[in-house]
Order: sequence, then structure tokens, then C-alpha cells
Amino acid sequence: MITDSQVRNISLIKQRLRNCLATMNGESQKDQGSKFYEYIGIRLRQRRIELGYTQTKVANKLRVTFQQIQKYEKAKNAIPLSKLKIFCEATSTDWSYFFRPLNSLDKKIFMNGREND
Repeated sequence: MITDSQVRNISLIKQRLRNCLATMNGESQKDQGSKFYEYIGIRLRQRRIELGYTQTKVANKLRVTFQQIQKYEKAKNAIPLSKLKIFCEATSTDWSYFFRPLNSLDKKIFMNGREND
């Protein structure tokens, strides 16, 4: 059961997600990398709250500290693909949960100054 606090958090997260996606399309190649990781962090937090998990519970599943989960969610550190895969498997989350909204962007995502195919 989702509490009122979780509903408010999810509403705020959805607003942050919309803002991130809206600004991602206009960013330079250099800034797109940080926006991409911000987006992934927002989605990670959203999914964690939807499932009612604490940062500590997710940290235990990923074998990292809860502080590291905070850094992933705030895009201070980029979440490694291997950790994202473990998160998806541990929470029965499909990969498309993280990448589906990116399909609506017309602009290509650049990482490390190169276009990704």
C-alpha cells in the first residue's frame, strides 16, 4: 500500500522527470551525459518508491552502501550498467522502464563526445 507521503514523492519525481526530459533535448553534447545520468537516477528513485523500498534495502540488493544509492539517485555518481541490471532483476523491473521515455526524444544521445547507435 502506498502512503500519502509516497504519492507526494512520486508526484514530485514525475515533475523532475518531465523537466529533465524537456531540457535534455536542448543540451549540448557535453551536458547530455550528465542529464542522462540524472534521468536514470530519477527513474531509479521513482521505481524504488513505487515498490516501497528504502535506500538501504536497495543498497543491500546491489551490495553497495545506502549513500551510494543516494549518489546514483542524485546523479552524483553514474550507476554502472551491471548494478542497474542487478536492480532490474531484484525488483522484477523491465529494462524498458528506464529507457522507454527516452524514445520520445528526437535528438540523439551523445556520450563521451560520440554519437551512440
